[in-house]
Amino acid sequence: MPLADIRPYLEDSRRKKYALGCFNVFDTETLEGVIEAAVNKKTPVVCAIYEPQFKYSDMESFTDLIKNIASKTDVPVILHLDHATELASIIRAIKCGFTAVMFDGPVGASFEEKVEKTKKAVEIAHLAGATVEAELGYITRVGVDEKASQENIADPKLAKEFVERTGIDILAPAIGSVHGMGEQKAAINLEMLRQIAMSTNCYLSLHGGSGVDDSIVQQAIDFGINKASVYTRLSNRAIERVKDSLSTGKGDISAILNEVRNGFREVVEDRLEVLRSVNICNPANGTCHYCTSEKYCVSKASSPLVSDNQPYIKSSAIGSMSNRTYEDVLNNVSSLIADYVKNK
Repeated sequence: MPLADIRPYLEDSRRKKYALGCFNVFDTETLEGVIEAAVNKKTPVVCAIYEPQFKYSDMESFTDLIKNIASKTDVPVILHLDHATELASIIRAIKCGFTAVMFDGPVGASFEEKVEKTKKAVEIAHLAGATVEAELGYITRVGVDEKASQENIADPKLAKEFVERTGIDILAPAIGSVHGMGEQKAAINLEMLRQIAMSTNCYLSLHGGSGVDDSIVQQAIDFGINKASVYTRLSNRAIERVKDSLSTGKGDISAILNEVRNGFREVVEDRLEVLRSVNICNPANGTCHYCTSEKYCVSKASSPLVSDNQPYIKSSAIGSMSNRTYEDVLNNVSSLIADYVKNK
C-alpha cells in the first residue's frame, strides 16, 4: 500500500494502549528487516531516517525504494524524518514523499527561538499533509552528556505552551531516556510524563527506547506514550550476528548482509511485542479501514495530476486540497522558505 499517514494509527494506539514502533533504517537490509518484522506481527510501522544520513546517501533513490517496498506490503508503513535541525531537511523530506517529520531546530536554541522555528516547520509540513514531531527538554546521548539526562527533563507547563504555540502533532518530551543507551538502565520520570500527558492533548513519543526497561516502557504507554523509537538495540544485535558470521571464516558478503537483516527483524519483532503493537492490522480490531480511507490514504486524492515519482499528498489537517497537485503544494512551501530566509 502507499506510504501511510501516521495520525489515524496514533489515535488508534492512544485508544488501545499500545505504541507505534519507530525504527531507524538506512539501507536495503535494515529496511527489509524492519518491514518483515511488521508484516510478521501484523502491525503498522514507522521507518525513520536520521537527518545526518542525508549527507551520506542518495536520499531520493532510497526513499523511492522505501515507497516501492511499502507498495507491496500489506501493513501501513510511515516514512519519518528523524531529528532534523534544518528547515531545508524538512523541505527535502517532503519532496521525497515523507509523511512525518521531526524538527529539533538549532542545537542550544532558546525556548522562544525553538518555538518560532518549530512554528515555521509546522506551517511548511502541514501544507504538504505531513505531521510534525518536536522534542522538548533535551534528550541526552551516551558518550556525550548522558549524565545530564535528569537535568534536561521537560517541564509540563512549558510543554503545554510549546504545543499550543507551535501546533505540532507529536511531542517528544525529555523524561530521562538517553540516545544510544543499550542497557536498560535509563531513569524514566513517569510522574513528569503523566503531568505532560494531562497538560497537553498532543500525541507523545518516547526516544532512546533501547535503554528503557520493558516494564517501564509499558507503564509509559499506559501514561500516554503513543510512539516509541528504538535503534541501538537493533544495531547491537546486527553487529553480534555479523561477528558470528565472520567467526566462521567464510566471509561471504551476501551472507553477512543477510545477518544484518535478520538481526534487525529479530529485535523489531521483540520490541513490537513489548510495545503491544501486535495483530493491529486485523479487521476485527477496526483499524483496517484507515488504509483505504478517503481521509487518510495518501493515494485517495480527488483526481490529482501526478507523476510517478511525485505522489500527491492529501492533508486531513488543513482541509480540502481538491485539484491541488503535489507541485502546487511544493510551490507554496518554497515561497514560505524564501520568505523565511529573507526575514530571518
